[in-house]
Amino acid sequence: MRTFISFKRTQAQPKQLCFFYTCFITYSNGVSRFMKNGRQLTEGAMLGAIYLVLLLIAIYVPFIKIFAYFALPVPIILYWLRHGIKSGFTFSAAILLLSIIASPAGILTTLTIAIGASMTGYALHRKQTTYEALLKGTAGYALGVTIFWVLTQAITGINIIETAQTSMQATMQEVRTQMNDLGVATPEERWGQVTEMIDYIFVLVPTLIAIYSLLYAFVTQWLAQKVHNRQQKEKILYPPFRRFNLPVIVLFIYFIGSFARWFNIDPNGGLYPFVVNITEFAGILLIIQGFAFMFYFAYERKLAKVFPILTVIFSILLGPILLYLVRVLGIIDIGFRLRERLSSKK
Repeated sequence: MRTFISFKRTQAQPKQLCFFYTCFITYSNGVSRFMKNGRQLTEGAMLGAIYLVLLLIAIYVPFIKIFAYFALPVPIILYWLRHGIKSGFTFSAAILLLSIIASPAGILTTLTIAIGASMTGYALHRKQTTYEALLKGTAGYALGVTIFWVLTQAITGINIIETAQTSMQATMQEVRTQMNDLGVATPEERWGQVTEMIDYIFVLVPTLIAIYSLLYAFVTQWLAQKVHNRQQKEKILYPPFRRFNLPVIVLFIYFIGSFARWFNIDPNGGLYPFVVNITEFAGILLIIQGFAFMFYFAYERKLAKVFPILTVIFSILLGPILLYLVRVLGIIDIGFRLRERLSSKK
């Protein structure tokens, strides 16, 4: 009988151990999950508070508001980068609610930057390259600016672009009147060219938005990466600028757009702004390609870094002629694979 009882106890012990082990693992996982959620909540509260302070500075403090505006996306990028899409959406919704505390302008500002910042942070969270994150952030910020423009027009009933265009034309007409009063006559053709230039600038509003979004995405992503790298062991860095290389499709878009502009496209039609903007933006990307090749050339030839930097500065300061040559250099670099030819000659 004792043997039988002892045998039953020895059979029950593994089941008891398995039960206690399961309970321990479940308890440990629960504690770990609770601590992880607690850290997320703590970090979210801290980054949300930082965002609110930056937003208030960007709205109400005159002298440093521009710096606060560039720092605004950093808390959103960091949270999306570290916690992914589910927690990121919750954080972005909380940020939007916090913006109501600031002002209606705070809500519009948050809508403008939250899309691009979220797309940047999520791309970095998915371990995509920094240039891919930059491209997605640029698209997000451009979409945010467009939403801001549409909402502002819907709320105020004022078309910002048409108002600015009318104001610019009125200013030029006033300058012309004052010059005539002073006895300085200007040919009618010259004023016609000035008017056409003003109209052309306002046609390029989508391109200007894209350029602004690209620069803003680059600066804000760089700031977020700097903060993240100081706080985490994982390092996220932009590749050297000399490695920047556009796909061949950009070259085809530029040539197709340039070819289409040879035809007499109606300036008042819907096709004209599309062709003009896509061609100009592709041309700007080709200029960046040309600058990148200068850095690559200096690196391969072991030239001082100041050489390509000064070349970029002088090209921008001296105007369209040098920038046109840089664009041609970018076209040749993509079309004829100058970098491969240069490296093969080493």
